[in-house]
Amino acid sequence: MKNKSKTVWSKRFKEKTSKSFERIGSSIKVDKRLYKEDLFASKIHTQMLVKQKIIPSKEGKKIISGLNKIRQQIDKGKFVFKEKFEDIHLNIEKKLFEIVGPAAGYLHTARSRNDQVVTDFKLWTKKSTKEIIKDISEIMKALIKKSEKKYWDSYAWLHTS
Repeated sequence: MKNKSKTVWSKRFKEKTSKSFERIGSSIKVDKRLYKEDLFASKIHTQMLVKQKIIPSKEGKKIISGLNKIRQQIDKGKFVFKEKFEDIHLNIEKKLFEIVGPAAGYLHTARSRNDQVVTDFKLWTKKSTKEIIKDISEIMKALIKKSEKKYWDSYAWLHTS
């Protein structure tokens, strides 16, 4: 990747793309919430690449270390998400290149952007579903407790008259 600051689509156009075009093509405002899933999946993918001897262990360690640094930056609110880099995947990839250099290029070995999107979304959906089920369970318990209290309050009233 020669120019790490260029957008995905920049090779397709002779002129610089407008800010309006960048805003239309960007999903980062929405999908930045997938950063945990994207980083997790990228670490697992890197471990697989090393285990299968597709990339050198030294490069895999660099990538994972870089991904951990990115996670820390995001968690601390120090990571700047850029619309021009379109989505969570490219924002992370560009930062990874800054941190670890050319080793970051290995991250796309045997994995497409579509693979990343689907994997991240599945992981996020699975986690979110568990959270929703937990919340619904808590609401159900609160409703049962409230209804039992109402029942016993009315029962006591009936027997004191």
